[in-house]
Parts: sequence; structure tokens; C-alpha cells
Amino acid sequence: MRVFVILGSSIITPPPNPQPPSSSSSSSSSTPQHRHTIKPHKTSLQKFPPLSPKNTSTTLLQTPLFLKEFETVDSDVDAELLANAVLMGIKDRNVRTVIDALNKVEEGLGEVSLSTHLHASTIANECCHMVSCGHIEEAVELMEVLSRFQLSIAQLVPPSYIIKRCVLSRKPTLAVRYASLLPKAHILFCNIISEFGKSRDLASALKAYDAMKKKLERPNMYIYRAIIDTCGLCGDFMKSRYIYEDLLNQEITPNIYVFNSLMNANAHDFNYSLNLYQNMQKLGLKPDMASYNILLKSCCVAGRVDLAQDMYKELKHLESVGHLKLDVFTYSTIIKVFADAKLWQMALRIKRDMQSAGVSLNTVAWSSLISACAHAGLVEQTIQLFEEMLSAGCEPNTQCFNIILHACVEGCQYDRAFRFFNSWKGNKMLVSSGENYNSNSEQGDMDNVTTLPKGISSSHILSFTERFPFKPTTSTYNILLKACDICGGSENVEGAMEILRTMVDSGIKPDVVAYTTAIKVCVESKNFTQALKLYEEMKSYGTRPNLVTYNTLLRARSKYGSLREVQQCLVVYQDMRKAGYKANDYYLEGLIEEWCEGVIQDNEDYKGEYSTSKTSEIERPQSILLETIAAHLLKRVADILAIDVQGLTKVEARLVILAVLRMIKENYAIGHSVNDDILIIIGATKADESPSKNILEVQEAMMKLLRNELGLEVIPARTRFAPSDTPKLRTPKLSNQTIEALPGENALTTTMGFHTRRPAVLQRLKVTKKSLHRWLQRKVLDDLFNVFQS
Repeated sequence: MRVFVILGSSIITPPPNPQPPSSSSSSSSSTPQHRHTIKPHKTSLQKFPPLSPKNTSTTLLQTPLFLKEFETVDSDVDAELLANAVLMGIKDRNVRTVIDALNKVEEGLGEVSLSTHLHASTIANECCHMVSCGHIEEAVELMEVLSRFQLSIAQLVPPSYIIKRCVLSRKPTLAVRYASLLPKAHILFCNIISEFGKSRDLASALKAYDAMKKKLERPNMYIYRAIIDTCGLCGDFMKSRYIYEDLLNQEITPNIYVFNSLMNANAHDFNYSLNLYQNMQKLGLKPDMASYNILLKSCCVAGRVDLAQDMYKELKHLESVGHLKLDVFTYSTIIKVFADAKLWQMALRIKRDMQSAGVSLNTVAWSSLISACAHAGLVEQTIQLFEEMLSAGCEPNTQCFNIILHACVEGCQYDRAFRFFNSWKGNKMLVSSGENYNSNSEQGDMDNVTTLPKGISSSHILSFTERFPFKPTTSTYNILLKACDICGGSENVEGAMEILRTMVDSGIKPDVVAYTTAIKVCVESKNFTQALKLYEEMKSYGTRPNLVTYNTLLRARSKYGSLREVQQCLVVYQDMRKAGYKANDYYLEGLIEEWCEGVIQDNEDYKGEYSTSKTSEIERPQSILLETIAAHLLKRVADILAIDVQGLTKVEARLVILAVLRMIKENYAIGHSVNDDILIIIGATKADESPSKNILEVQEAMMKLLRNELGLEVIPARTRFAPSDTPKLRTPKLSNQTIEALPGENALTTTMGFHTRRPAVLQRLKVTKKSLHRWLQRKVLDDLFNVFQS
């Protein structure tokens, strides 16, 4: 077992092959005993073949005579000759040969020092080359074998370079192997874990942690703290708890810093953090300021204002007796606790305590105070705090700007919000505070004018925009879009479109909130066409609509006036269902029912009997009515050869038929005629059984609708067909059916495409093409007459 003592930390490193202990390096604290004594001796170079450009290191290192010279354990060694051969091999980039030869030499010789004969620059260059080319493992192996020949490798390659390469290549064990060769290895171990944590690679960090434990002679609290911090950074708080339990099982007592890291990784769980705090005190560990700050953070996350208040009082007492000193993090956290609870007055009180203690507010504290006043609707107080923040020289972040914009919008000061936005973007035309012009008047003259808040001069804003350039975020634009939404009015559609274009031009992809808000602006301005364009645009950009988006579009109309509007609605409805959202069928069916019934004039007597609104929304099951209507209305008129109402109630079947007839009517008015009879499929029964009660009810209701209300010619018909796995057929091909006329009617026979032992019967109604033409012509004349009367 070889022992390297590295600045107070002994790290046991098993060699790749059994060998005597190495002599200590300059940083070793002890002198190991050699198994063999090596006397200075010069081996004659005449024994070996002459070297040439093509016969250098590889030939020399692999020459049997050369190796034989070092095979005898008692032989003396020419270290200079060996070092020259190694350098030539490295220059020729025969690194693998050098490694293998040195391992063979080491097996026979034991300890040989090459430190005074090897040129470190040549080795360093080759190691850097190997690492840059991705041969990290070979570079580490070379350094390992050279370290056994007493060569110091600390200065060959910057340790951070190799560690970062190992992190990028996800090679935690290799990183630990390399760090074990260097002084202060325990510091490098912590760096390795931290680098994997920054890459959010917890699995590799844990592998490195396990490899490090095998290298350590005693527990190292720095490494425990580093792996716990990494667990918290990667969001896996359970792993941090397992590490803590493992320490307790090994009867290892964590120090205060390990406890703080563990509490911080579990700050979201107040009960667990409090339990850790109590365990820490039981072990005799005195909490420091970081411990209290983390507990305050946990109170903030949990919303425990009462506990945060009690802790703040206790901390003020401890400060008064000189046990500790409250820092900026303590004050900022307690301010945020009160701000999140909308207790703005208490937050301002903490601000005064903070200033009395001589502690300068940081960005978090200022942002929390500004947020507390903004949420309370105190626009002027919010802007005053922002002014104080600037006067104190504290650099605001984008969150501060967004909070002020949001406060202005919530306070119905929309013009002021847009002026702030323009001023922060660096506009040069500024006007004094107090002006509150109407955005509907003198808009052309005021496009580039910015109103300033009270107390802030033009030069202040100009210098501010130079010092702290404002970079709008998605939230910034969403706030401005909300202003357009709340204001209302048709002119805000152009404003919303301009905001979306500005977002895209700035390289910010509008999110679902931005698109939904803009769609809502269009809907409220009765610009449904623009709303649908935005809906299609957001889908093309890969932004998925949410439930609010769909409901905004589906509730955009109180009634439907044209087939196109109904088709657009049904497309949105189907997209909503496919996305996994439950659509409000009750609302949509009411609108489509009104549109469908519009095909019949003076139909009030029938509307009460066949209205879907008679059933409450809670009592109605999830029906297939809208899907059935969509399946028919999204087809071309020429493709409507059959209307399938199988499985529907008589009320739902009525709406489907009326929807198709209205579609045919509207298309007939623009020149699309009906070229064939239309078949209405009621349901299927077995050949030797009578139709079910539901089929008979639907058939009777449809006969009544088509004959009595619409004046169409309807012929009942039956079709024999081979039953499939289900008794329902969806728009079956008419060419593959045999139609049997009822008694007294003509039979229409075609070739059946099925072979069956027991055929079934499809109950249908046929609406003749001739009667459809008469009905359509009559409807056109009636519509013209109504137009002239109006």
C-alpha cells in the first residue's frame, strides 16, 4: 500500500501493480523504506542500437537488451538513459508504449527517480494535447506512472482544466484518480463535486463522492458539505437526507456547516429544517447567523409569518447582548416574508430597522419592498421606493421594473405604464410628472413622450438608462398586453399586435400567456378573425394553447351567423379535446342548436320539444353530438352522401340533420348544387329482430322533421349487410350495400362486399335529390323576400 501525505491529508492510493513504497516527494511528511538499494551506475549506451529519426523511443524502449538491463532487481539503473528514452517516446507520441515500458521497468526495479532528468515542459505539452483531443484517461494514466518515478506533476497541467474536461466527459472516477495525485487533494475533491453540481449531473457527483470515500483515511466535512450542497442545487433533497443518515449510522457527527447545508437543501420543508435545527442544538453545536438565515428562508417558503416574527425578535435580542450581528440576508429575508404576506407596513418597519443598524439594502430587499407596496395598490409609494433605490446606488433588476409596470396597470394607470416602459428603453423625449393625458387624444404627438414619476428628473432617467440598461422579459410584455386587455376598445388590437411584434423582434418568444392575452383583446374588440390568426400563429410557433386560450375562443360569440363561423368553432373544439381538455359541450351545443334551428322559419312550436337545454349541464353525459356535427360540417358538400345519426337521441339526431341541411343551403347559395340523394343512417338490427325502441323513436322524429317541417320527400329503406365487430357503421360506402325497399316501394340492389352467415339490417331514410332541389329553391326565394321586407 502506497501512502502519499498531502499537506495534512493522507490519501491511500493503491498502485496498479505490487511494488515497494515510493520515496517521499518534496511535499511528503515521511520517508518510506525502499525494498532494494539502487546504487548510482552508468550503463554504457554502446550496448544499445544507434538512434535515428525512424528508430528512436519505441525501438529503444522495446529493445530486449534495454529491458533486460532493468529486469534484474539488484541491477543499478542509468536514470538518465531511461529518462531520455521516455522523452523520446513522448515526443514521438508513443505514449502507450512509454506507459507499458515504464510499468515493466517498475516491476523489476522498484523505486527509480526521474525527476532530475525529465523535461517537464515536454511532458506538459503532450498531456495538454492528449486532454484537448479527448484522450483524458491516457493522460491521467501517464501522469500516474510518472508520479511513481518521483516526478512532480502538480505543474504539468492546470488541475481545473483536467477536472472540467472530466466533468464535460462525465468521468467522475477519472477526475478523482487525477486529483489523488496532487497536493491538497481534498480541496480538489470538493471542486469536482461542485463542478458536477453546476452541470446538474447529480449521478456523476455521487459516483465521485463514493470514489473519494475510498481514498480518505478519515471523514472530511468539506466533502460532505459539497455533496449535500450539490443535492440541493440539483433539487434532490432526499439524497441529501440519505447522506446525513449515512453519517449518523457511521457515528460521524456533522459540524455546523454540514448542518447548514442540509437545512438549506431542505428549506422547502419547514418541519424537517426545524428538526435539524433542534438536533444540531442537542449535539452541542451553536447555531451561527447562517443557521438563522436559513430557518428564516424556510419560514418564508412555508409562509409562516408568525414564526418569522418570533425568530426576528429573538435575533434582535441576541444582537442586543452581543452574541451575533444581523446581516443583510437576515433583513432581506424577513422583509420578503412580510412582503409575500402583503404586510407592507411591517416590511417598511424592518427597512427602518435595517437603516438604523447601518446595513445597506440589497436588490432583494428593495425588490421585496417595492413588491409589497405594489400588491397593496400603492402606486406612488412603489415609485417612491424605486426612486430611493436609485438614489442609494443599488442596481435594480428586471423584476423591479416589472413590479412597477404591474403596479401601474393594476392601478389603472395604463398610459403611465407605457411611458415608463418607453423611458427605460432609452427614449430621449421626456416630460415632467403630473401629466395624465388620454391615450385616445393627441396620440400622434405623444408617441415618443415619456411621463416621469414625481421626484425623478430627466437627467436622472437618462443617466439611469445608461447605467442600468433595461432588458424586457416575457413577463414585461405580458404586463403590457394585460394593459391592452383591461383598457378595452378596438384600438387596443393594434397595440397588442405591436407588442407581440416587438417581442419577436427582440428575440423573445411569446408564451401562452402573451398569445392568450392578445387573443382576448381581439375577442373583446369583436375581431374574431384576428383572434383566429393568432391562434394559428401560436400553434405554428410550437406554443401550446391552454384551457384559457380554448375557452376564450369558444366563448367569443354569443351566436353563430354563418357556416364558416361554426366550422372555425368546431375546429377549435376538436383541438381542445385532442389536447386533453374537457370542453364545455353544454355551452357549445346551445349555440349550435340555435344556428341549426335557424334553417327552419317559425319553428317555435318544435323548439321547446327538441331543445337540448331542457337537460341541465350536470345531468348531461359526455355526448358525441358535437363530434358528429364536426365530422359532417368539416366535409365538402359533394362528400355528403349519408348522414350518420347512429347512437344519438332524437334531439341530437335532429340537430345533426339540421346542421347538414344548413350547410347544404349556404353552399347552394354560392353555387354548389346537390347531385345525389342523401341517406340518413338510423341504426342496425339483426335480420330476424325488430328495430329497437330508440331506433323507432329516432326514425319517427326524423320523418316528422323532414316531411312536416321541411316539406322534403323521405323514403324509409333497409339495407342488408354483413355485421362487423360493432353494430355501428360510420358513413358506409353505398356501393357495397343491398337496399331493400319496404312494402310498396322500389328496391335498389347493389353488390354486397361482405360474406356472412347471418346478415343484419341497416335502418335508413332516403331524402330524394328532387325534393332537396325544390326545398333549396324555395328557401332562396324566402330569404330574398325577407330581405326586401326588411
